[in-house]
Amino acid sequence: MKVHVPRELYLKVAAVLLAVVVWFVAGAEISKTQVDTVERFVTTDVEVDGAPPEFTVETRPRDVEVRVRGPKYLVEPLDGSKVKAYVSVAGRGEGEYAARVQVSAPEGVQVVEIIPASVGVKMDAIVSEDFQVRPGIIGYPAENNVPLEPELWPRFVTVIGPRSQVESIEEVVAHIDVSGVTSAISKSVKVNPLDAAGNIVADLSIQPQTIRMFVPIRKMLIIPLGEEGSDEVQEPIAPGDELGPLPD
Repeated sequence: MKVHVPRELYLKVAAVLLAVVVWFVAGAEISKTQVDTVERFVTTDVEVDGAPPEFTVETRPRDVEVRVRGPKYLVEPLDGSKVKAYVSVAGRGEGEYAARVQVSAPEGVQVVEIIPASVGVKMDAIVSEDFQVRPGIIGYPAENNVPLEPELWPRFVTVIGPRSQVESIEEVVAHIDVSGVTSAISKSVKVNPLDAAGNIVADLSIQPQTIRMFVPIRKMLIIPLGEEGSDEVQEPIAPGDELGPLPD
């Protein structure tokens, strides 16, 4: 007996077979891509392990280049957040050292090379020291006005930071601008720690960061010397007329 097979059934079977063939071909291509071995460099920051909380640690350089090798699908998406470089300073004290860089990478990825293989490590104890603030005046007041000695509150600040940086401080200064003023001026001004060359010493904690500075202004009298009025001399006004000091 002859069995009649509908044409639609033939088409469905052919479609299924075609789908199976496509699936196998695609799977083979994916497998081939996944096993392709590649190499590349990844830049990552150097982290520090084992540092006591009362120390600061600085590495030079701050990052390294890591050459990795592995399957393409693992290596291509790598970045500095997945490849970790670190040095250990456990048991060490203040000073400068050379430390070997260690690297951890995801499973299946091989670390081939680290550039540089070692970095310089500088460890500093955190210290604090009090400094008297030196006031400075910028600019000139209006004509016939003279700035007097500034008054500061507070006069001392506390500087906290790595010992080597705190010890490099020559002085702590605060400046106030009196350009064009005609009367006493009072402002909150920022304090800056300076080294012997006059450069700001950065990365320090200063308490307080700003102080109050008061600058009295004294007016000058112009007194003619002769009838022609060609020569003049400046005399200060009476002390009782000058402006008052910074209030407590």
